[in-house]
Amino acid sequence: MNTSIGEKYVVDENGKATAVILPIESFKKILKILQNADDQPEDHNFYQSYEFKRLVKKGTEDINMDKASPWKDVWNEL
Repeated sequence: MNTSIGEKYVVDENGKATAVILPIESFKKILKILQNADDQPEDHNFYQSYEFKRLVKKGTEDINMDKASPWKDVWNEL
């Protein structure tokens, strides 16, 4: 599934993406999601938990090994 939100990428001389430019509405959607997450005080304890840190580490490893789905594939599920 290819679901573009109109983003543009800034790449370095090697073609590696270094930044992304988003349409303002997409940016606002992201901010709203983050704000809603930040409004949950009980979540702050979770961010410090062993389980959360383990999941972040696993996710980072999956990304580095190309085992993760591109964000475009899940964007519309948010």
